[in-house]
Amino acid sequence: MSGANCSLILGALLLAARSLRLARLPAAACALAGLGMFVLMVGPDASVLRASLMGAIALASLAGGRAGRGLSFLCLAVIALLLSGPALGTSFGFLLSVLATLGIIVLGRRIMDWIPPAVPRWAVAGMAVPLSAQLLCGPVIVVLQPQFATYSLLANMLVAPLVAPVTILGTAAVPLVPLLPWLATALIGVAGLFAAGVAGIARFTAGLPGAAPPWPEGPFGLLTMVLFSVLTALAVWAAAHPAGTIRLVLAAHFKTACVLDRTLEGKSIRPGPPRRSGRGLVQPLRRGRLRVCNQNPGRNQQWPLPSRNDPRRRPPIRPPGGM
Repeated sequence: MSGANCSLILGALLLAARSLRLARLPAAACALAGLGMFVLMVGPDASVLRASLMGAIALASLAGGRAGRGLSFLCLAVIALLLSGPALGTSFGFLLSVLATLGIIVLGRRIMDWIPPAVPRWAVAGMAVPLSAQLLCGPVIVVLQPQFATYSLLANMLVAPLVAPVTILGTAAVPLVPLLPWLATALIGVAGLFAAGVAGIARFTAGLPGAAPPWPEGPFGLLTMVLFSVLTALAVWAAAHPAGTIRLVLAAHFKTACVLDRTLEGKSIRPGPPRRSGRGLVQPLRRGRLRVCNQNPGRNQQWPLPSRNDPRRRPPIRPPGGM
């Protein structure tokens, strides 16, 4: 079970409690109680407890719109889990859960803010949540499995609308089995259809060409995936802010041109007060003016031709019998 399932259960319980016009504190208490029953039903294993805790923190951070508070809760949860089970420090599952929650808390809300308001919020959330989690989990995943999941983001976006019915309807059918078996059967059948859709999308994306190209192993693969994640975040920001991207490109072009000009001149051009040298006060070079060192003070200099009294110049010798 992942934190997404716990977030869906907690979110559905919160919506149901708020629809009954309960206050915020009682609604939160009812939602947490329902999440606890869900954990008991699935089985209170370490992975289930970790997923429920991380999912609750991620949902609370997204719903509240305060990444700082969610980050504080995440730090407290990580410390408490490590104190209760120090072996979690060497678990890749625990690391991936923490990184996915951290990505949703830190990057999820910011990516949603980058997208223009004209795009529906449900579509933005369906793209921002898996992308933010994948950006931080990618470097660890390539260490475990050195290959690049090309269509993982597309698959997550496609199955996002199908995961919620599977989790919510399947969970709601469990307490109805002894009370209303026919209704529970109907809910399980509908949840099974959505689950078949999830499996079909997974098989389709896995069969596409270039679905799992190899990736470098070891520290080099981890560093390259970190760089790729950073470039992906920058590309998303650039696509969401075309005007700001153009301004940054022009500013970078101007700075590059200035650096090249200074490099060609051979010295840094800095306007300031005159400096003293051996020949007295020398005015510094100013930007935008062309200074040429001219040894000619303004008078015309004669060509360095030899004079008549020059001993090196000899009269021509006339041939014998000439005039």
